Amino acid sequence: MAAIVLRRRTRPASVEHRARRHLPRRLSMVGRVLAVLATVVLLVPGLSACTALSTPRPTADASGDGQAAQDLSQPTGAAESVASTSQVPVYWLGGTSDGTYLFREYRLLPAAGDSVSTAVSAMMSARPLDPDYYTPWKPASRVGSAIGDNNTVTVDVSSDAFGAQLGPEEAELAIQQLVYTATGAAANAGLIPTDQQSRVIILVDGHTGYRAFGQITLGDPMSRQTERAAPIWVIDPQDGTVVTGSTVRAAGRVTSVVHRVSWEIGRATDDGKDGYRRYRTGTSKLQSDSSNGGSFALEQQLPPGNYRVTFFEPGDGGAQRWADSKTITMR
Repeated sequence: MAAIVLRRRTRPASVEHRARRHLPRRLSMVGRVLAVLATVVLLVPGLSACTALSTPRPTADASGDGQAAQDLSQPTGAAESVASTSQVPVYWLGGTSDGTYLFREYRLLPAAGDSVSTAVSAMMSARPLDPDYYTPWKPASRVGSAIGDNNTVTVDVSSDAFGAQLGPEEAELAIQQLVYTATGAAANAGLIPTDQQSRVIILVDGHTGYRAFGQITLGDPMSRQTERAAPIWVIDPQDGTVVTGSTVRAAGRVTSVVHRVSWEIGRATDDGKDGYRRYRTGTSKLQSDSSNGGSFALEQQLPPGNYRVTFFEPGDGGAQRWADSKTITMR
């Protein structure tokens, strides 16, 4: 088989250019991917937990890939194929009143190799823009990736990434966080198609059989467990967005378990130090685009100030089920 030459990063370059210049070579079978990665892998220095990441305020397409289909053969999703490759999708864990789910942010990341390795490194080391999100991973000193046949993404990480003590449920969510991030980044960069099923093989220090977080044995191909995606998911704006002008536009997705979406806008008191008082409320019409879910949107004119926009399904006694909130500043 032809020799594969892997280059280490020596100077900054855009994620988009790196992804296009150094696309992983497609191997004839998953076994060859394993063999290559076990011997020589593109190793990327893990991002420090205090790495200064730029915090862009992109307007993401509302047709996000977070559909919660129960059929695991569902494709990765279209949104990540149309996003700018300079912004990489990264998934985080976020708690709601009804459980913990996966949420996505688009991040403008420093170039650190191929798009998949860059996204996975950030997932383990960076801070989410939204303070409601978190990652249970430790920073990995090495991350590598390759693309194989049948839309298989192989990710090789160092064992120091698994330093946290997790229970079975959170360990499963953490592994799905990596699966979502790897397939999302690969689709976003055009390395795998979005209309077909994709899988991820996770290696640890180049080997299969590692017991992740003491709970899950790695090495077999894994697909997205689509029920892990957040039932209500605000795609745009991202947390901390500064809106110039008088109109804020918000958009997001819901999965098939959500039947109604309400919203609440809170206005900050004392610049948010004392919380937010209710300013406006309403409902958003759901646009069903498949059996797996749909989308919602909101447009409101607001005076200058700091606000928190929350979307949720109304429950008994005023409960806000599956709530997702974003803070914004109107200028």
